[in-house]
Amino acid sequence: MGIFKNFIREVKNFSKANWWVYIIYSLLLIAILFIEKDKLASVFFITTLHFVADMFIMMMFAAYARGKNRQGTYYQVISMLVFMTLKIYTGIIDHSWHYLAADPIYILAAIKNYQVDVRKSDWGFINYKSTGFFSVLIFGILLYFKFRGNMSILDSPSQWIQTIGIFSFAVALSVTGNERLRSRIAIVALVFMVGGSAWETANTFISGHIIGLALSYFLLPLTVLVFYLKSWTRSPKRTKKTYSLQQPVVAEA
Repeated sequence: MGIFKNFIREVKNFSKANWWVYIIYSLLLIAILFIEKDKLASVFFITTLHFVADMFIMMMFAAYARGKNRQGTYYQVISMLVFMTLKIYTGIIDHSWHYLAADPIYILAAIKNYQVDVRKSDWGFINYKSTGFFSVLIFGILLYFKFRGNMSILDSPSQWIQTIGIFSFAVALSVTGNERLRSRIAIVALVFMVGGSAWETANTFISGHIIGLALSYFLLPLTVLVFYLKSWTRSPKRTKKTYSLQQPVVAEA
């Protein structure tokens, strides 16, 4: 019962801060009715679960703010499992496996955050340098197999841009103790992620083959980017650190 109440509270916080998302989302769903009506149920399912996973991340932050770190960790694990399930599902039905490529980095970032927030011991070897190197290594492997013709992923420039953003955001999550650096990396990552996802969404609409995860990777990270940009332009005296859905999702994207 407590989980349900926390979930409703975070949905209300999110809706108050990001009411405009529902307008854009509704318009996109209406467009799907005219482009690929049969895909509407799948898109709604994927975007809804993505939204639920984001809510659990916000519940995690709220739990940490109350000092209930163990509860927060459970919320994070639930969210990561939902995200991973969605990516596997999208890979199977839409053959878009590039969303799953950065998950090893997200897992490392989650381990680091767990160590810092719950165990109170920082694993220094997991940082933006090591995760950045690991990201470049995975990206290089993808490039190698792509140009050898052994892979059918990353078939368009929009997917490349989107994937760079997804990897870069995972790197940003591994930054602890330097919120300014984290914000800088996250903003750059989100620009790539949102821009690439918007382009990918447009491509899927034009081709008539809608991919739900492309749509959700455009809309939900866009709310995070808006938050960061507002925080970036806000004076230090006015900046407030609150744990609500107005904060960015920093455990998964």
